[in-house]
Amino acid sequence: MWLGSDNNKGARTAWTQGIRALARCLDKTVVGKQFEITLEDILILSDTIEKRDLLNFSPHTYARELSDAAIVGLNNYASQVVQLLADREFATIAAMISEMLPEVQEDILSRVPEATTIALVNEDGSASQAGPEPEPLVSELDEGDPILVEVKKLLLEDKWGGVLLVGAPGTGKSWYARQIAISLVAGERKRIREVQFHPSYQYEDFVEGYVPDGRQGFRLADKHMLEMSALAQREDKTAVLVIDEFSRTDPARVLGETMTYMEGSLRGTEFFLPSGRKAVIPKKLLFIATMNPEDRSVDEIDAAMERRWAKVTIQPSVGKLRDFLRENGLKPAEMGEIVKFFIELQKYIEIGHAFFKNVKDRDGAIRLWKNQLSHIVGKRFRYDLETRREVEELWAACEARLLQQVQDGAGGDQ
Repeated sequence: MWLGSDNNKGARTAWTQGIRALARCLDKTVVGKQFEITLEDILILSDTIEKRDLLNFSPHTYARELSDAAIVGLNNYASQVVQLLADREFATIAAMISEMLPEVQEDILSRVPEATTIALVNEDGSASQAGPEPEPLVSELDEGDPILVEVKKLLLEDKWGGVLLVGAPGTGKSWYARQIAISLVAGERKRIREVQFHPSYQYEDFVEGYVPDGRQGFRLADKHMLEMSALAQREDKTAVLVIDEFSRTDPARVLGETMTYMEGSLRGTEFFLPSGRKAVIPKKLLFIATMNPEDRSVDEIDAAMERRWAKVTIQPSVGKLRDFLRENGLKPAEMGEIVKFFIELQKYIEIGHAFFKNVKDRDGAIRLWKNQLSHIVGKRFRYDLETRREVEELWAACEARLLQQVQDGAGGDQ
């Protein structure tokens, strides 16, 4: 709600022109040549926020987000009193006011939760989010974890463009990628961005593309790649972009020309985007991706793409399987049978230990086979019926032994 002059021509008033309240528009009705607007959930601010207050608070944010916003742009008293803002512009204004007036911050953010997603650029070039600082994330990986150590060396010492975590389903690739990212940024949430590729994912979703501006038009917007590049460059701190399901689309198409400048030797080099704008991928932006090599939506990943990324294979782990089953309280005999089946299964098909994470007893193991593993085996060996039958017999023998243990235990109780 903008408190303007009494005659809409710039005459002096007894009050300060500016933003005085936030409210939700419930209804508008035409009355003669004017609108009668019904408002609800009105929050009167503790002070009027002038246009110059917004500009002085964060010139960088103002220039980036609000330069085209009519109500906070140059004064134009010949225009209509009520002017339309894009959703992002409104969220940016709310974010700035919430920081300028901390006494009403909680009320503002409860009404405009999108404000918490806006990065406000401080005077020193660093970025902050509106609202209280969230608790830092804590990595579940020990600093001596071999996968973590290897990825750090590849990214920080060998300067690879990115690291691709490769492995069968259920080996924990996505979990590892997130935990490694947390470790690399010391748990600072805003310096981690997680995205997932899928068959319809495009360059316009990942690098730059046009988005509605809220005024029946479109504006060119930075997407994940450019936003994280700007963050790493602005704050001069490590930032991590995690890409899950890397091969579910064509990565070369999605990355476009940025693929070349991900290479370690070209970091910090200025290049042109199709829009004509210039961009830079800083050295402190790190890339981690995950991929199941048996589940590709494209035939092969572009050779140039593969040359710029190092690969770390994550294998099915008997040790992690034992840890899951032990934590779930399985009896030693039951655990032994399931571990034995798991080891034998790997001779036919790689199945990750994470599939067994919630197995707490014999019935849980049977449900896992019936509702998940049997379907994976059936799909893999749909043209190899003999191998499929061997795997099914392997499970049948395991299930029979588990059942016999239950019967033996019942007999002993009697």
